[in-house]
Amino acid sequence: MADAVFREDLFIEDVGRLHLTFDESWVYSQIQDGEVRERLGEILAYDAIFSPVLDEICSNIVGRTLFRLLSTKASIAGKEQKIRLVNRAINGSYYSRKDFAILTNRNLFDDNGLSRDGSQYYCLDNAGGIGAKPATLTSILFHEFCHALHDLEKISEITEAGELHRSNAILGRTWDNAEELRTIAGCIYGIAQDPLCDHCLDLHLSLAGGRPFFPRYSHRGFDAQTPQREEEIGRRELLSYLSESRKIMDGWRRYVW
Repeated sequence: MADAVFREDLFIEDVGRLHLTFDESWVYSQIQDGEVRERLGEILAYDAIFSPVLDEICSNIVGRTLFRLLSTKASIAGKEQKIRLVNRAINGSYYSRKDFAILTNRNLFDDNGLSRDGSQYYCLDNAGGIGAKPATLTSILFHEFCHALHDLEKISEITEAGELHRSNAILGRTWDNAEELRTIAGCIYGIAQDPLCDHCLDLHLSLAGGRPFFPRYSHRGFDAQTPQREEEIGRRELLSYLSESRKIMDGWRRYVW
């Protein structure tokens, strides 16, 4: 993929078809792509400590499109409250539907946005096996903002978390639920492909940085404190499930040539 190019026009076309109604399309068109970062404060309340990571998310079309959609959906829904990005002494990061907020602990990441505890995501390597890659603040916050978008859209993946387990137990064990499967791999199980997902953000950033792209596999991960035996058992289990997930992990390929 050394000379590959991200297909931005196709990405934007697919996002519009999946995420925008006729009324929303007009509101969305009033938000210029080049103005997304400077207008972020209109929809997001955040501490300046998060400015560098928001710069990174907005450095590419995938991240900017996510924020354009969040602004559009919040406006249409009549949301007066801004989405909050909160720095709090917690272990982990998550989106709180009740608080309309993303909570994280900035102190758990170094100046480059890498997790200080060595947190890793599982991914597919060049040989088609299971590898691992560092969890970054950029990828984590983008992921949580996707949850916020799905909440504003009131889609079934976020309102019916157990759906994936009922329809496919193996995918349920691998990805936890349909919302995580959609957010990470863009797979709307059995229906369509959502281009606004972790895979497409990582793909775009990898191509822009001249780095190889390794798509995240599963909702699981581990850190430096995870016992080696436990990590090996978990990896073997995921390997045994891999054939089932291969069927639904190739959506990102549509956006690269």
